[in-house]
Amino acid sequence: MKKIIYNKLIKKNYIIKKKFKAGLILKGWEVKSIFNKKIEIKNSYIKIINKKEIFLINLNINPINNINKNLIKKKNRNIKLLLKKKEINYLYKKSNIKGNTIIIFSIIIKKPWFKTIIALCKGKKKYDKREKIKYKLWKK
Repeated sequence: MKKIIYNKLIKKNYIIKKKFKAGLILKGWEVKSIFNKKIEIKNSYIKIINKKEIFLINLNINPINNINKNLIKKKNRNIKLLLKKKEINYLYKKSNIKGNTIIIFSIIIKKPWFKTIIALCKGKKKYDKREKIKYKLWKK
């Protein structure tokens, strides 16, 4: 497994409860762009529709220069994720609880496939962030 992109802000702003691996349904030009690391995952999030389908929304993939411009229709299209039914139901139940969100953690290559690691998270408050800073200082 090789990590392509990693969301650095997730540990600062969220408490991670559980992680899942999910497959991605991508087009050819998107695969080439991800290999060249022309992707931003900071503002992306995950949404569950009709308790059956799970989508990655607001993932910004910039095309590389040598791609035919006729193939590219949307840069910020909704990308479908591949998960088992049990996992989708679990995420749906837990994401409806106040304060919980589902966020993309990283994108990895596992042999010929692209996979994402998504995380069920709870947002940190300001005082949680301050306590973490205090703890680090005390530890030093």
